[in-house]
Amino acid sequence: MDTPAYMTMVDQGPGSVEPPYRYRFIPTVAVNVMRLLPGYDIPIAFTEDTVAKKDFFHFVVLNFLLTVATSVLVFSYLSPKFGVAPAYLGSLLYLFSFYSIVTNIIPMTDAACHLAIITSLILFEKKQPLWFALCCLVGVFTKETLLIVLGLWIVLQGFQSRRSLWYLAYMLPGAMAYGVATHLFPALSQSAYYHSDFLLGNIYKAFSLREYDRHLIFQIFLAQTPLFAAVVSYIGLKFCQGNVCQGNEDLKLNKELWLFPFLIWLGLTMGIGNNAGRIAFMAFPAVIQFEVMILSAWIKSV
Repeated sequence: MDTPAYMTMVDQGPGSVEPPYRYRFIPTVAVNVMRLLPGYDIPIAFTEDTVAKKDFFHFVVLNFLLTVATSVLVFSYLSPKFGVAPAYLGSLLYLFSFYSIVTNIIPMTDAACHLAIITSLILFEKKQPLWFALCCLVGVFTKETLLIVLGLWIVLQGFQSRRSLWYLAYMLPGAMAYGVATHLFPALSQSAYYHSDFLLGNIYKAFSLREYDRHLIFQIFLAQTPLFAAVVSYIGLKFCQGNVCQGNEDLKLNKELWLFPFLIWLGLTMGIGNNAGRIAFMAFPAVIQFEVMILSAWIKSV
C-alpha cells in the first residue's frame, strides 16, 4: 500500500494521501522536480499511464542513487573502526541486504530515511551538533521512524557518556517541525501508528502463533540471515579453543545492537507482517557494524 500512496503524492501533492505518508514528502517532491528530466516508459503492473510510468522510473533512479550514497557512507562510518577492507564488505552488506533490494528499487521513502540515519550518526560521532540538527529536521520528512532510531541510539550512547544525551535536544527542531506539520495538515488515517492505544492493543498479537505465517517468518528471520550467521559466529569465536581463536575472547557486542530487538518489537506492535522486518532494518548501522566485527575477527583468525 506504500507505493500507490507515494505515486499519488508525486502527482497530486502530500495532501492527497493519509498520514503518515503525507508527511514523508521530501522524496516525492524530488521526483516531481525530476519530471523535467527525460524518463523511460517502464512497464508497471497497475497502470498504462505514461506519466505514471515516468514518475515510477524517476523514483527508481532516485532511490538507486540514495542507496549507493548510503552504502558509501556506511563505508565511511566503518572505515575508522575496522579498516578499509572490512568497511568495504560492510558497504556491500548494506547494498545487497534484503530490505535494500526490496524497498529501495520501488517508489518508497526507506532509501531516503536510510541516508538520513547514517548521515546523522556520522555527524553525531564527529560532534557536529548543528549539522546533526539540520539532518534530523530534513530527515524526519523522509520517514518519521528516524526520530525513534536516532533517539534510542543517543540514549544508548548516554550510558557511556552523559554528554551524548545533549544531542536529544538537537533533535527537537525536527520533532517540533513534524508535530507542527501534523497539526497544520491533519487527516484521518486507516492505521493509528504510534498511538499508545493502538500499540498496546496489538502487543498481545506478538504472542499469538496464529499471526506467524510464512510471510512473517521470511520477513523477520530469513531476511536477517547475515545477522543470525554473525551471532552464531560470535558465539563460536568467543568459546572456541586454540591459536586460531586467540584474542577473540575480547570481542564485545556493540551496545547499539540493542536497537534491533526493540525495533522488531515495535514493528510487531504496529502490525505483524513486513513492518517488523522493515522497521528493524533501520538499525542497519549497528547490525552491519556487528557483522563487520565478526568478519574482521575471522579474517584475523585465518
